[in-house]
Amino acid sequence: MAINSPRGTSDIFGDEIFYRDCIVDSAKKLFELFNYTRIITPAFEHTEIFNRGIGKSTDIVKKEMYTFPDRKGRSLTLRPEGTAPVVRAIIEHKLYSSKIPIKLFYIENMFRYERPQKGRMREFWQLGVEAAGVDNPLIDAEVIWLLALIFEELGFKNLKLLINSVGCENCRPQYIGVFKDYLKPYLESLCPDCRERYNTNPLRIFDCKIPSCIKIINNSPKIYSHICGRCSSHFKKVIELLKILNIPFVIKEELVRGFDYYTRTIFEIISEDLDSVQNALGGGGRYDKLIEQFGGPSIPSIGFAVGIDRTIVLMKQLGISWQIKKEPHNVFIILLEERFENYGLEFLNYLRRSSIKCDISFEIKKISTQIKWAEKNGFSHAAIIGEDELKSDNITVKNLADFKQSQFNWKKEPQKIYEILK
Repeated sequence: MAINSPRGTSDIFGDEIFYRDCIVDSAKKLFELFNYTRIITPAFEHTEIFNRGIGKSTDIVKKEMYTFPDRKGRSLTLRPEGTAPVVRAIIEHKLYSSKIPIKLFYIENMFRYERPQKGRMREFWQLGVEAAGVDNPLIDAEVIWLLALIFEELGFKNLKLLINSVGCENCRPQYIGVFKDYLKPYLESLCPDCRERYNTNPLRIFDCKIPSCIKIINNSPKIYSHICGRCSSHFKKVIELLKILNIPFVIKEELVRGFDYYTRTIFEIISEDLDSVQNALGGGGRYDKLIEQFGGPSIPSIGFAVGIDRTIVLMKQLGISWQIKKEPHNVFIILLEERFENYGLEFLNYLRRSSIKCDISFEIKKISTQIKWAEKNGFSHAAIIGEDELKSDNITVKNLADFKQSQFNWKKEPQKIYEILK
């Protein structure tokens, strides 16, 4: 019987780990710079958290969640996104009582039952931020700035930042009425999903990728032109601040996001080097009423999420790899005979206590074979231990780039190794 990972999941190892570490490490430095602290939430939550947060009419809740009963019959769901669990944690632990704004980041695996394809899996990884407690457009600009910087630091060039405002609980219902009036004569021309969305969540129609629906949508009234004065002032201030920060953007009036909780500012960063169906690398927006809807106080909030898997796909596609460097000072200890193991272990202990990345040969083979193995596996130096080294307390170190050799007494000159590796 073949043993395979479940469809839509993958094992992560080798160079794939270096790409992930590159993205995560770069983002974590920025999060610290912007004064965000990490939060880790459970891999599963009570299902109601996502039903109330994401929205029962969304495709994620209706079709894509991994939901199961526990042994007492309680409904649990593997997290399909990061915001709802963080909001639950903010309320449960009253994080708002000691510090406002609450600025948190997460790096988590998510789960959605959807058709696996390049850059989109059933288990996938996201990093994101949530900033709660500030209504000022300044925090909108900061969060968007942080999202843009993540990709800038990674070395991306051909990206586009899309922004829009989807209004608030006061002006959005009026727009939905206008939008439905426009769509009514075209209902029979819409795809089955969009006909259903017409009654349950009309704004989701803007996400449809079917050409016949897109043609109808293109001529529809846009929410950006129907937002109230307060939302309009808020959005104009966000635009002004982005210009001060020299962050290029495009106002996309038909932009919506996949969750019901968004209000006012929403945004996406896309790659123009990826297929238009799968080109969104990250995005987010405001959710000013979500904490209150969950039973907490009225705390305006904003956040974003970045798809790590999709970012890796694009990095590989564009050849962005200069950040992915293995530690250059790697020492591989070669034993010429089994009887030198004890001495080799002493030297291995010395290297590791000196914070030098190293390993030792576990099989005795020809020295040429071991050197080739060390080169192939990214080691920069080989430390050779034979009869002469054992008798003199010396170590012979060979630079695998130019094959120059150095010999030193590591017990009498413990700092000498740093000169050799340099």
